[in-house]
Amino acid sequence: MFFSNSLLFGEETLNHIHIYAGKWLDFVMVAFTHLGNEMFYILVIPFLFWCVNKRIATIVGISFLLSSAINDIAKFFFDNPRPDAMHLAPGIAELNKMYCPVASPGFPSGHAQNAVVFWGTMAYTIKHRIFTIFAIFLMVAIAYSRLYLGVHYLGDVAGGIIIGTILFLCAIVGIPYYDKIWNIKFISSIIIFVLIPLFLSVALKGNEIAKSLGVLSGFSIGFILNKYKTEEITFKLLPSLIKFIIGIAIILIIKEGFKIIFPSYSIFDFIRYWMMGIWVSYGAPAIFSRIPYLSKNS
Repeated sequence: MFFSNSLLFGEETLNHIHIYAGKWLDFVMVAFTHLGNEMFYILVIPFLFWCVNKRIATIVGISFLLSSAINDIAKFFFDNPRPDAMHLAPGIAELNKMYCPVASPGFPSGHAQNAVVFWGTMAYTIKHRIFTIFAIFLMVAIAYSRLYLGVHYLGDVAGGIIIGTILFLCAIVGIPYYDKIWNIKFISSIIIFVLIPLFLSVALKGNEIAKSLGVLSGFSIGFILNKYKTEEITFKLLPSLIKFIIGIAIILIIKEGFKIIFPSYSIFDFIRYWMMGIWVSYGAPAIFSRIPYLSKNS
């Protein structure tokens, strides 16, 4: 009954709420939707962890990665289709064909959900009024961009916002217990952050699920191996730039290089993204700390 609601899951709703303002707005909305794409987070979270503030990066990173995993699992279970370009108005249909993922279910919207969690947690930890306004603006803009491009129903985006809000509230409730959460025995951390995610990725048999669980697992284990070091970092432009370029280059080698080498099974996607996660939170910081010039601001 829920997915048969024509207001929430009908193309006609998208036709009515679309703002027809020309190609310039198409460009703006595509830009906003890219701020919710995987590559944006691949660039931003490591930058925060290596160059800005490890504590904020870990809180935001774990919250976002957990949200991403939950979103992929929810999409797997609901398996609701995305809008059909055949029923969209001219202009929207073309955008749908260009930007709609071919094999990804629609509910809930990952862009909307993850934007709420990522930017909401960022705003809560930074606690700056102007940044909070900016974060809220991005949440709304990213969510609407998915409707504008015709790649999600209104119900998909609304569901993503609601789930994202719930996860955001859970994150801020858990922040006071942040240090205690990570103060667990290593064997327990292996079970919680490796074996359980690995089991889920195999049991649910989805490549996107395996990726999100893999990077969550690797990032978490790396943080634990890093001995809970979450001290503030003194930002210096050149050392930070060098760390960022080297670190991201390794991430892209793991992401794209091992994709060519590994078979296209979900277990190998889990391993590949696990390697990316542990590189961000453990491998890169361990190497940077041994290079005097780079360790000055880490």
